Amino acid sequence: MRLAARFLPVVMVLLVVTAGGAPAAGESPGVLLVTSSADDGGTCPDAVNCTLRAAIAAVNAGSPQTVIRFDPAVFPQESPTAIAIGATPLPPLMRAGAIVDGTGAGVVIRNGAAGLATPLDGLRLTGAGSAVRGITFEGFTGSCVVADAPNAAVGGAAGNRFDGCGTAILAAAPGVSVEGNVVTGESEGGPQGIGIRVIASDVRIGRTTAPNLLDGLAVSVIVAADSGPVDGTVVEGNLMQQQGGPCVVLEAGTSDARVTANAFTGCSTGVAVSGPAAELPASSGNTIRGNTFASLAGLAVDLDADGFRNQPGTPAANGGVGYPQVTRATQAGVQGVACPGCTVELYLAHHTPGGALDYGSVPLGPPVVADGSGQFSASLPVSAGQWVTALATDDRGNTSEFGPPARVGAGAVVCGNVLLLPGWNHVAYFGSQPLVLGNVFPSPTSPAVTAIYQAVDGSTAYLRWLAATVAGRTLTVLEPGREYWFLATAPVSLEGGFSVSFPVPVELAEGWNDLAYIGGSADPRDAFASLGDRLQAVAKWDSVTQRWLRYGDGSAPDWAKGFNEIEPCGVYQVKLREPATLVPLQP
Repeated sequence: MRLAARFLPVVMVLLVVTAGGAPAAGESPGVLLVTSSADDGGTCPDAVNCTLRAAIAAVNAGSPQTVIRFDPAVFPQESPTAIAIGATPLPPLMRAGAIVDGTGAGVVIRNGAAGLATPLDGLRLTGAGSAVRGITFEGFTGSCVVADAPNAAVGGAAGNRFDGCGTAILAAAPGVSVEGNVVTGESEGGPQGIGIRVIASDVRIGRTTAPNLLDGLAVSVIVAADSGPVDGTVVEGNLMQQQGGPCVVLEAGTSDARVTANAFTGCSTGVAVSGPAAELPASSGNTIRGNTFASLAGLAVDLDADGFRNQPGTPAANGGVGYPQVTRATQAGVQGVACPGCTVELYLAHHTPGGALDYGSVPLGPPVVADGSGQFSASLPVSAGQWVTALATDDRGNTSEFGPPARVGAGAVVCGNVLLLPGWNHVAYFGSQPLVLGNVFPSPTSPAVTAIYQAVDGSTAYLRWLAATVAGRTLTVLEPGREYWFLATAPVSLEGGFSVSFPVPVELAEGWNDLAYIGGSADPRDAFASLGDRLQAVAKWDSVTQRWLRYGDGSAPDWAKGFNEIEPCGVYQVKLREPATLVPLQP
């Protein structure tokens, strides 16, 4: 009796193995080895005839094996072998904890039924905790992988590759994780549609230690409330390289998502957060922090997905949280205003002249918290001439759009002596005190200036001082910071010494105005941004060539286009269609 009992298990193991044919070499307990690249038929285990379809059926039926792997002799890693799926989809992987694992082999699961009228999916995971990894999926017109079971995993330590599917991965159940995969739009079948579509709560897309790479898609990640509100999606640590489409879309009904530590490149929009739609509420409570953005065609964060920066309090998405405003930015520090108690994340800005679509490129230091009145400040590693912007996140987790960019100043404008050249000079007087004009200028011993004119803004009239005659003199005093025309017969140094640490606003009239610019240097579109569309033309006088140089709409001839930067202490003529106040950039 003891002898029979001892050998009974051995006999049973032999019966199980021989019932399905001889196992392939290298097969391990718990592993069912796919040994055939055919789609239909097969039996498992078998040394030459175990197909993927048969292996999934065997695992679903309760075989001792729960891990499906692929024979490297049939699926060599250096030269992958394709399994072409016909018009009949693969059976879903229904067994809890079962895994389809292509690690160490070269496996391509491909749509082999082109031209079907209905979309064809690749592999469906319907068993709780089931997983697929190490596989390449190609060309399925539906979804390459459908994760339709709680805690199912697509990728992980070994990710999958997806090319040319309608949707690469559909995360359709709570707790699904999608990590370490490569999703591209490169395919003979044309560009891929959606990278990852999420229609269930608590789904994780990537992590900093297992990022997904999503490249060249219509949309990288879309969270959609197809079957009701979707909460708690995490999109973390991914690299998204688009070629015209948005990177992440949080549709109406999405709440409490966290989009953090991702790198977005080439997107039409970085993260679009939708307002209300049909019977679904606007997306809310979605936190977008710690990401980097580059080469975007539009906004990095777009509330209401409307393509423009909303005024504070106007977007419906994310609770209408308003963007923060940087009010002063110098090398010594940055100050601004945001929603009271909000967490403010400051970024180095990607800036183009005018700044309408500027966005934060790289976070600068740890976030700061605005006080009860909304004021915030931070010391940042920035240099004069760079631009900064900011995001704000309220205590509900709602993140704003990026606020308008602000140029970092050196801290002060110092206007020193001005050199007058022979001929007409259009410059400002920067002496520390008003200067009363006598009969000669600048001094009785060197009367090199023969005429001084001051324009009356908005008109064609001038106040004038003429050395040759007292009659008709209407200009008697030079005032610090004011603009004048000097006619000189020899070089003259005009006294300076004017210094301010803040921009000096200037009231401008309709028509032509003389303007001494006291602010940070910048492209005219930035320096005069506060004038908006009221600005019609900008020009400056060149004392060397004795002619006008223009910056503007391209109507000036080539010889007249001679400057592309507004300089501190420089004097310009600007034409306005209506009165306005110029607020220069922070020095």
